[in-house]
Amino acid sequence: MLTITDMVLLTIFCVVFIIQIYYLLGIYLKLVLHKKENFTGESLPVTLIVSLRNEEERIRDLMERLTSLAYEDYQVIVINEFSEDNTLEILNVLAETNPHIKITSLSQETRFLEKQAINLGMKAAKAPWIVQLTPDTHTLHNEWLTKLTGLVDKNTDAVVAYSNIERAKGFRNLIIRLERFNQFMISGSWILKGLPFVFSENNILFRKTLYFGTQGFRMKLNRNFANLELIFNENFSRDNVRITTNPDLSVHEKMEDDRREHYKLIRKSVQIRQSLSWAIKFSLFIDDLTKILLPAIATTLVIMHPEYWITYSAVLVVYYTTLLIIVKKLLNRLKERKIFVSSFIYILIKPFINWWVYWSTYLIHHRNKWN
Repeated sequence: MLTITDMVLLTIFCVVFIIQIYYLLGIYLKLVLHKKENFTGESLPVTLIVSLRNEEERIRDLMERLTSLAYEDYQVIVINEFSEDNTLEILNVLAETNPHIKITSLSQETRFLEKQAINLGMKAAKAPWIVQLTPDTHTLHNEWLTKLTGLVDKNTDAVVAYSNIERAKGFRNLIIRLERFNQFMISGSWILKGLPFVFSENNILFRKTLYFGTQGFRMKLNRNFANLELIFNENFSRDNVRITTNPDLSVHEKMEDDRREHYKLIRKSVQIRQSLSWAIKFSLFIDDLTKILLPAIATTLVIMHPEYWITYSAVLVVYYTTLLIIVKKLLNRLKERKIFVSSFIYILIKPFINWWVYWSTYLIHHRNKWN
């Protein structure tokens, strides 16, 4: 005979399982099954914006990659953020011989340096379409820009593509790749669900009017955890954003080993989640909560009724197998290698990481408020 406690736990377990299956098949599977794109072949004028500082060692290689694309109608605006080395001098020399390059600079360090640099680049851009990249950009398909603009139609305001770092040795490189893949998996799935948002501002082709039509960073300067993501997430609608999983449209960066990079990525993603609409925020919370509750309640039921361990284990096997297939298929589509098992594990523990970062940030702010 089942007690009331048993019945309550069993009911919660069934509800949690159904919710998680809905998330897997109704949301995340959409990204995996997203149909291959049909490229229009239409050429659009595009401006690439790159903000950098003290990059004299890499600037020549970066400009060579960005100005040798198989695309005619584009410019590269480089915003020099008060470099103290020879970056500006090298850029001036490169700009004299390459018509694609245009340079603008901030004359001094300011409190809102990143946002002011972006705003300066947006004002200097002549093209109606913008893509922002970082100085770490290393791997670009030669037809990246051609195919990216080929996804635009009359209703499109933005095209979101995949961005990650290149594979290298070390645990920190792995953990950053896992986090960026996880962020793309979540935001890409919700874009297809009709509740679009992004965690990263880079490798997104968007209309310049999306920025100036909403007064840019006005009233957003103090929100220092994100830049263009704030504008995108407030102004994206279900009908004007396209997502692509085409690996030719991916951008990979070559990043130096940074101990705090993963924490900064997690903290930024948590803060972006807190700035989203209540509908998205609540949906993401339920996803995290049920992802934790499913194995916890199953374990509790097995301890209370070990004679039914096969039944509860079978339910978990169905769930984890479905998740494994989705992760594997998406990694294959993106041509992202050597992170299959680690991505699966990372997705399962990510809710704990999110909540730990959220509460640690909250406690720090609360403590500083009283100091």
